Amino acid sequence: MKRQITNLVLGSEGFIGKPFCLFLEELGEKVVRFDIKNGEHEDIRNVKIPFKGIDRIYFFAWDVGGAKYLFKEDTLLGQLDWNMKLLQNTMPQLKKSGVPFLFLSSQYAEEYGTPYGALKRLGEIWTKILPNGYYARQWNAYGTIESENIKSHVICDFIHQAITTGEIKMLSTGEEYRQFTHLEDSFRAYHKVLSEGIRGDVYNINSGEWTKIIDLANMIAEVTGAKVKRGKNKSVDHRKIFSSYRRVPGWKPRIKLKSGLSKLIKEYSNQRNKTTLKKSIK
Repeated sequence: MKRQITNLVLGSEGFIGKPFCLFLEELGEKVVRFDIKNGEHEDIRNVKIPFKGIDRIYFFAWDVGGAKYLFKEDTLLGQLDWNMKLLQNTMPQLKKSGVPFLFLSSQYAEEYGTPYGALKRLGEIWTKILPNGYYARQWNAYGTIESENIKSHVICDFIHQAITTGEIKMLSTGEEYRQFTHLEDSFRAYHKVLSEGIRGDVYNINSGEWTKIIDLANMIAEVTGAKVKRGKNKSVDHRKIFSSYRRVPGWKPRIKLKSGLSKLIKEYSNQRNKTTLKKSIK
């Protein structure tokens, strides 16, 4: 009988970690969840991490959010302090454990002028040096519901606005391009990297489909009937920064942006209807 794989997920209660744990369990694998949201005893900036009985580790714990958080001036020092302590405490323990681990990096690792980008790049370098380290770069993940707040991402912000207000108010002009990758596709890539031991290059988890932010807003508006209002800010065109990349070998995305958006909009609508029903019953 094949032995059940046991995974430790650092950052198990976050935007990516929480649904990924369910993904692993659906594969028939065991999951040990570890996250500061469970209490200070699971704050990996300063605690000893339990590795006994663990076969694979997924390193998702990070102070992160959408662009409005990552590049907000009054959050930069906090990001730098938090994530530096996280690396300093966690990486030596991962090395000593000898357990294969995936450090989830980001396309923003190329943006060295920001604390987020610089430390993601540092995490990549540190991981690459360790014999049990693997990493891949995630491009603009989406696919699960988020509450609209300072850390939420652009797709969820647009959908939330469209459903609750009937308007999508953009911060930028929308002329910048991005690639969005559905979490279901991303999860397959994470698992593939560790289960097959893929390392040796900067591998990306990206859709290959460049989309203008204004076109993204219009796609959501088409489904929801919302009106789109452009902002005035101009953002960097990432096509110039990320002109060349290699995907995780043997992995391809399956979910197109339009179908992924439609599914997520439906989930938001259902959640809103349930909330409204509960309030009416009370």
